[in-house]
Amino acid sequence: MLSSNSTSLVTFLRSVPVFGGLEGHSLDRLIDLLEERTFESGETIFAEGELGRTMYVLRDGEVEVSRRSDTGHKVPIVRLGSGETFGEMTLVELQPRSGTVVARKKARTYSLTNMDLYNLYREDNYAYVIILQNICRMLSRRLRKADSRIVEFIDAVSTPRKAPKKKVAAKKKKKS
Repeated sequence: MLSSNSTSLVTFLRSVPVFGGLEGHSLDRLIDLLEERTFESGETIFAEGELGRTMYVLRDGEVEVSRRSDTGHKVPIVRLGSGETFGEMTLVELQPRSGTVVARKKARTYSLTNMDLYNLYREDNYAYVIILQNICRMLSRRLRKADSRIVEFIDAVSTPRKAPKKKVAAKKKKKS
């Protein structure tokens, strides 16, 4: 779907962690599968709750990932830039989207569907394994980061705040 003879495209894809380790025929096969799409600023790429089948790699621009809280408030989670991926969870499990992604600056993406990944499995097992391993590594890193944030949040809301020592010392002097 994309022209594989673009040196800048090959260089870019090699720099994307999800595609790290792909070379030669495997990288060319991936390029054949990718579809380029452009989203205008403010455009929703996908919405929380939709059934997803596509992972995106951001070539240019910026997107914001958000999620609705139990009370219905939209909570921004992260902003992503060039070389970052989103929607990859749908390639691992077919579940509704866990968040909404909106282009904050005009965004150019390359997409890979679960059927594309299945075709890689059938045609280039090496590329399939490399991509899945890289997705698993990325999801693991994100889970570790989320775990750290959860621990810090729980610690912040469950630890009683102590009065500053200077104020306590000042109160003791007044009583004397």
